[in-house]
Amino acid sequence: LTYLEWHNALTIFVVLLAALGFLSTLAILAIFWRHLQTPMVRSAGGPMCFLILTALLVAYLMVPAYVGLPTISTCLCRQAFFNLCFTICISCITVRSFQIVCVFKVARRFPRAYGYWVRYHGPYVFVAAITAFKVAIVTVNQLVTPTGPTARANPEDPNVMILSCNPNYRKGLLVNTSLDLLLSVAGFSFAYMGKELPTNYNEAKFITFCMTFYFTSFITLCTVMSVYDGVLVTFLD
Repeated sequence: LTYLEWHNALTIFVVLLAALGFLSTLAILAIFWRHLQTPMVRSAGGPMCFLILTALLVAYLMVPAYVGLPTISTCLCRQAFFNLCFTICISCITVRSFQIVCVFKVARRFPRAYGYWVRYHGPYVFVAAITAFKVAIVTVNQLVTPTGPTARANPEDPNVMILSCNPNYRKGLLVNTSLDLLLSVAGFSFAYMGKELPTNYNEAKFITFCMTFYFTSFITLCTVMSVYDGVLVTFLD
């Protein structure tokens, strides 16, 4: 039996990268909290920034669950909580990119609709609805494919069995990331629509860059999964 162990070089690299990301995100969270009432933080999204940063912090904390002997609890963290945190983050970025366009373009054409959007806290309603929908997707996925460690043969050596959480991890990955891909496409589209806005509101450019990087990483992930099926696919579960 083999599984992803702590002394693996790739494991050490990913864990260190996650630790760096966690500390950086925590520092940004502290800075935003200290300057919460400033125009800079408010223009960046205000309270929604804390939702994004908190989701990222929890996602970074899930990385150690991918290392070591898989158990039911660690598999649940991999396949449920990590995906949920990532969806919350993507949905916040998507609604933020929509608001950038909404303030300058939609508000002038549909002032009443924009008034309802602001009055009834549209961004938070959208994020809550997307989160509830993702919880339903993850729940159904867990019911169809029960969580728990499963052994499968190593294609390079039939005498070695790889312990992983999901024998059908490719299908599970497609299901769990389908909503994230749709949100990222929507966020990219809204941000691209706002690329000609005033320079003071150039946040759309950064969102466009981030979404493009996400598309590239997803294509790379699919390419790696199509040619490699060893123990390192644990990080893809």
